[in-house]
Amino acid sequence: MASNDINESSLATFDFAIAETLNAIGHPPMFLAGLKGYETYSRQDNIILNTTNLGSRFLPNYELLAHHPPEHILISPPAHVSLIPRLREIADVKEYTLYNFSNDVNAEQNHWEVVEELTRELGSLVNDSVAAEQYVERTNSFFDDLKNQLNSIDVPLLIVRLVDERHARIYGKGGVEGMVLNRLGLQNAWQRDLGQWGSITVSAVALSNIKAQIIFLESPYDPPGGQRQLLYDGQWRHLPTVKEGNYTIVPINYWSWGGFPSALRFAESLVEALEEPTMP
Repeated sequence: MASNDINESSLATFDFAIAETLNAIGHPPMFLAGLKGYETYSRQDNIILNTTNLGSRFLPNYELLAHHPPEHILISPPAHVSLIPRLREIADVKEYTLYNFSNDVNAEQNHWEVVEELTRELGSLVNDSVAAEQYVERTNSFFDDLKNQLNSIDVPLLIVRLVDERHARIYGKGGVEGMVLNRLGLQNAWQRDLGQWGSITVSAVALSNIKAQIIFLESPYDPPGGQRQLLYDGQWRHLPTVKEGNYTIVPINYWSWGGFPSALRFAESLVEALEEPTMP
């Protein structure tokens, strides 16, 4: 899905959605703060070629940045706003608000359209609006095909990551998971509050009466087989859905507040899981 033509842009960014979008349209940033963390979440080394790691996303290497100042530094508020005064001493700072763009968590917000606009704005910034528009069109076409492929799925889905034997994190509106479910016309079984960032930690009791197919997310920071082990050892094995085997485990290989590249990776994994038989 990414562009075949790679032209490094004179940009630095502290946001993974911005970085992966620039990379997808063929203009990877010169610097990305937290690059190693992004590679971990993506489960792929060198996923953004020709980009230099700027260190921690919140404790960047200012000296390196100042020694090779980019034309622009790109952030996504409210993250990194405390760094703006220091960053503005080095280069122009541009802000792109993506997921948490309203204090009203009940406001109707179409995150897909926001990410589309981000892609186009970044294309304009690197003087390659054609590549950005083509990427948006390819992404929409790909998701249209996936949606048609899933016409027979009418059961609600619950996107969950088990934290320990008694607690789980639920995902939905406000992150990539919710954006993808909505774009594919799938129903999220969790209809309660998720806070401003599209996820919330709950106890096992909160999930006991939910009727849904569960998609368990296995973080790259989990021990190997960690989600399955928690299902065997914790209270989770008593959930009716788990007893019925109506679940699957999907490795996380994307950033939960990412752009279309993350949405594509999650969607592919989700569709593959939904098309496989449920666990015995």
